[in-house]
Amino acid sequence: MVASLVRLLLFPLQGYQNDMNTFASWFNTAAEYGVRPFYSVVSWCDYPPFNVYLFWAFGSLAKAVSAFGISSFNIVKLVPNLFDLGIAALIFVFVRKQLSFKHALLGMALYAFNPAVVFNTAVWGQFDAIYTFFLLLSLVLALKGKPLPSAAAFAVGLLTKPQGIALLPLVAFLIFKKNGLKSLLLSALVFVGTVFLVIAPFEWSNPVTFLGDIYFGAYGGYEYTSINAFNSWALVGLWVPDGSLFILGWALFGAFTVFSLFVLHKRFKVSGEWLVLFLAFMLFFAFFMLPTRIHERYLFPVVSILALMFPFIKKTRALYVVITATLLANVSYVLYWLNAYVNAGYTYSPNLTGDPVVLAVSMVNLVTFLYASMLMWIELKGKSWLKVEPLGAKEVRQNEVKPELRVES
Repeated sequence: MVASLVRLLLFPLQGYQNDMNTFASWFNTAAEYGVRPFYSVVSWCDYPPFNVYLFWAFGSLAKAVSAFGISSFNIVKLVPNLFDLGIAALIFVFVRKQLSFKHALLGMALYAFNPAVVFNTAVWGQFDAIYTFFLLLSLVLALKGKPLPSAAAFAVGLLTKPQGIALLPLVAFLIFKKNGLKSLLLSALVFVGTVFLVIAPFEWSNPVTFLGDIYFGAYGGYEYTSINAFNSWALVGLWVPDGSLFILGWALFGAFTVFSLFVLHKRFKVSGEWLVLFLAFMLFFAFFMLPTRIHERYLFPVVSILALMFPFIKKTRALYVVITATLLANVSYVLYWLNAYVNAGYTYSPNLTGDPVVLAVSMVNLVTFLYASMLMWIELKGKSWLKVEPLGAKEVRQNEVKPELRVES
């Protein structure tokens, strides 16, 4: 309730004007024409199909409440904030099954009141919480041995934003490890079936072409090293044409993914599900740091994983603090300059290459990524550090943690 009130009070603050106007237009178009013809009547939209259902539902709500003087911008911001609260609820349920009510409340609060999260959704009004909710739900379901619902949730997440692809190898590997090849194949069928179910109402002649045009059309529109993401490439320069660096970036991420799965294969019986959660964090982090064409908000999902692990794993607590700070610095600094350029009448985005804030935050992110990668290497070498050390360990002994997620040393 308090988290909801905080967000509502922040709604009137200025998000990025161009984004808010675009979202409002999509909401109005979906409410006026419905879901099926949306992509054919809208002037431009690079958001995947599941978002259109939200545009239609909340666009219709915006039309209904407009008579009461409620701004459509507030309804636009309402959408991601509802999913934000859903993520907080998921964290509470997960932690409560292992630890005390106080620990569960702490994990929930660490996400619900995280300043970077609140800024991204309640001030900027971005939609990153939606796909994060479905990916976190998918991961938790896979951990609990429920592969088919996990696959369905993952499909919805991917149909919300394509960044979810970063977690696909991990979820697939986890389903295979816990449930076997048959369950993995059935999960793949559920995944495909969910995709077809979501896109069926739209006007399309070929599902592969339909989705490919949306995903690759949007991605191909940003052929630069970094799109305001304070990551490894920002140290080289923002908005620099990436050329062959595009291949290098994805090769680095691919190699990191293979290494992550290798670590999980070798250490799953020892560090189990805690290692899965840490690797989920690392894959999201690597997706932000290594490929080109990354936006500032792609670091967003890591906060949910770290908030979930915070009450359990000691070494993740410093990571939570550092990444909260760098994500907040990234999104707030970029939003300030975006709006400054709009207010000045510029028709292009700022290029912050060489800015001392960009360089400093990018370097902190790089050092943090290298440190977290070192923890993976230490784990692979058999020196397990993923031991459950609850906050207030005198009150909650390690042997009181539920056995299904206990880390065996």
